[in-house]
Amino acid sequence: MRFFFSYARADLVDPFLDRFYEDLCLDVSTKGGVPLDSVGFIDREQPSGGPWAGMLSEALAQCEVFVPVYSPHYFISEVSGKEWSAFAARVAAHEQATGVRTKSIVPVWWLPSRAELPPVAGGLHDPRDAFGADYKKYGLRTLVRRPKYKDQYLEFRDRYTDMILKAAETPPAPHQVPDLLALPNAFAMAERPAPAAGQIPAARAGGGARKVVFVVAVGRRDDMLNVEHAELDLYGEELVDWRPYHPAFSGSIVVRAQGVAFTRDMESQVLPADDSLFTLLEGPAERSCLVVLIVDSRAVELNAYQELFARLDRTRSRNSIVLVPSDLDELSKGPRGSDLYNRLYASLGNWMDAGGGAFRGDMPSMQDFERVLGQVLIEIQGRIMRMADVVRRVNETGPQFRPVLTGPGGLGR
Repeated sequence: MRFFFSYARADLVDPFLDRFYEDLCLDVSTKGGVPLDSVGFIDREQPSGGPWAGMLSEALAQCEVFVPVYSPHYFISEVSGKEWSAFAARVAAHEQATGVRTKSIVPVWWLPSRAELPPVAGGLHDPRDAFGADYKKYGLRTLVRRPKYKDQYLEFRDRYTDMILKAAETPPAPHQVPDLLALPNAFAMAERPAPAAGQIPAARAGGGARKVVFVVAVGRRDDMLNVEHAELDLYGEELVDWRPYHPAFSGSIVVRAQGVAFTRDMESQVLPADDSLFTLLEGPAERSCLVVLIVDSRAVELNAYQELFARLDRTRSRNSIVLVPSDLDELSKGPRGSDLYNRLYASLGNWMDAGGGAFRGDMPSMQDFERVLGQVLIEIQGRIMRMADVVRRVNETGPQFRPVLTGPGGLGR
């Protein structure tokens, strides 16, 4: 399939939108030599339940080009925001694997929007000037609807079809979208929460730090063989293979984290947890990037991480946060989970006690993880904007922090 036609369902009643879609399919089929029935995908109906969402997920996983149809309705459409998130995750995964960011999102300005574009759309190249002043002023709907613009509409179709075919030459690799409805709304994630009385507003996505480094502390499958009760299906050969929410969600949490960053128009990088983490937390780079440490709760049982966690527990910086993708409250209630929770607290208790959003372990699902991550990226950007003194050492702040005691096996007790 060459393209996915993403539009606001409130615009479905517009017969001119349907006409443009049919015209575009015909043009791409004719110029690209593609069978007409495999050119585009449009969701004209929304039957209830999983089949509808599954149909969209499959199309978003395989399409070569994403065509968002900008209108006043589009950026307030939750479904459209989830469709954008799904395709953005594919682009991010492709870039992570190949180092190449594809230009596979090719928007159409159906009607000018009076509101400011969300960052995920505002960061894209705006080609409207190339299609003439009337298209830029009135949008494509006017060119389709009014006979006096017939020649401009035909010229637009010709040039826009070339853009679709060009973008389709270098599509992002197919990437599974297991649950479209569980994805974050890319447009809502770009909004700022209303500040409380007397609070300084957090930074917009367009200001503050624009890069996030995901530092991942997780064992490979071979590392976990000797860890009691470890679920080996959650691990693989590489960091990107870690899937802590399997089987409910079998995708890579690393890829999804980068997808969340992408929807906030942020550059992202993934690193393994090692001594380079402290360069990010303590060096001059901390003023220009965010650091999100994603920790597998089972990692505290691996000898390779014990010294690193002990050092991390004595360090704090305002450009960082620790995320443990699980439900720690539930984990602490079970007999096995209670022991694991105690080990985690022995390793990172200063972070867990610090408050202020420095540590989060309230993410029982991938949907919760993405929601929390979207929130904390905004929060950390706000900290960097507000605070000149970014980096502080935990052990310099006095006795409010507990001492780290080392017991058998190198774990605090």
